[in-house]
Amino acid sequence: MLAVAVTVVPVWLAGVAEGGRPSVRVPSVPIAGDPGSPAAQALTVLRRWDVRRAAAWSAGDPAALARLYVHRSQTGARDVGDLLRWVRRGLRVVGLHQQVTAVRVTGGDPRRIVMVVTERTVDGIAVGARRRTAVPASAWATHRVSLRLSQGRWRVAEVRTQPAR
Repeated sequence: MLAVAVTVVPVWLAGVAEGGRPSVRVPSVPIAGDPGSPAAQALTVLRRWDVRRAAAWSAGDPAALARLYVHRSQTGARDVGDLLRWVRRGLRVVGLHQQVTAVRVTGGDPRRIVMVVTERTVDGIAVGARRRTAVPASAWATHRVSLRLSQGRWRVAEVRTQPAR
């Protein structure tokens, strides 16, 4: 799911605890409402984006990850930088999932979506040549996510952490 972070910002990848236990899988809370609503449609876009992001992280592919962001996205640059640090250590991060508890569309048009999402990242496993280590689940956080439709694909422009309510 989104992951842009939607986590989009991989704060959850701040470090791997050696000998950590796999994270407990907590089912995501369903988002109530009309499946045709703007929020449901935005969440579908975000979830598809998150799947592509998780695939790039799993493959350790910074070029694929960069293509998920608009050109010159600061969020994208941070995400690619984080991935490169893991790759340089000989690790890939597999199994990333986003749990979303709330989504609200705050703006947009046919080529742009702006939403506020409350989510966390779970289930990541750092895999190296001789080890597998659980990546701690992130804390619940609220992000303002801006996506743009570019060349037929939704790309994240920026993700900004929102203050807790």
